[in-house]
Amino acid sequence: MVDSELCRFVLRHYAVIYQERPHTFGWGSLLALGRCGSLRVPAFYGHRLRFSGPRPLVEYFDKSCPIDRMLLPSQQPLRTQVERDWDTYNGQLAAHSAVLAYFHLLPHRELMLEPFFRGVPAAESTIFRPAYSLLRGLFTLLLRLSPERANDAFLRIKMIFAATDNRIKDQRPYLAGDRLTLGDLALAAAAAPLLLPQGYGSPIPPLERMPTNYAKLVEEFRRHPTASFVQGLYDRHYVTQSSHVA
Repeated sequence: MVDSELCRFVLRHYAVIYQERPHTFGWGSLLALGRCGSLRVPAFYGHRLRFSGPRPLVEYFDKSCPIDRMLLPSQQPLRTQVERDWDTYNGQLAAHSAVLAYFHLLPHRELMLEPFFRGVPAAESTIFRPAYSLLRGLFTLLLRLSPERANDAFLRIKMIFAATDNRIKDQRPYLAGDRLTLGDLALAAAAAPLLLPQGYGSPIPPLERMPTNYAKLVEEFRRHPTASFVQGLYDRHYVTQSSHVA
């Protein structure tokens, strides 16, 4: 969910017209391997370009955009701070968000079938929908889901939110102060499964259909100033476009 959402942010920032083609978990990775040489998704291809994941997109398009729109600014100490934000949000927060969300949501098969197969080709849905238990098992194994891991993820998310709250208490519009960077987009994408901001583009059940325990977590996270900060990023930088992400 997180890297796909971050790629949407990145492509919109650079005004790249793209078409999104969802695939079933696992099968999408095999398609990415054939098209981009990597199992990592999302995969971006077209116009002789082949990328896997959001960071290569940024490094490529930053080369041809105006300096003030670069998501990875070259000047110091700003670049060092952006790299730290990248590690904090795309590295740590994204991982904790995945653990917490999937731990609470995967047990609810009927709730998750629709977002799992939203937009995928009909043949894939027919083949893989009956194998939900297998897909759930893969997520559980890959993320090492357990009550202990989920509780640890919750505590670490709270710590990251508290640190971010403190950083933005001066009402700055961006983490770096007056300009958008990759750190902002990494924060927005990683926090989105926890906040369900208006405009969120990844397939996930709406708040009113969430299991009670997860809905309470969302409501708690939304009380942080970071929630309003993230919504502001969505409002300003997540505009609808025609969308080559597979």
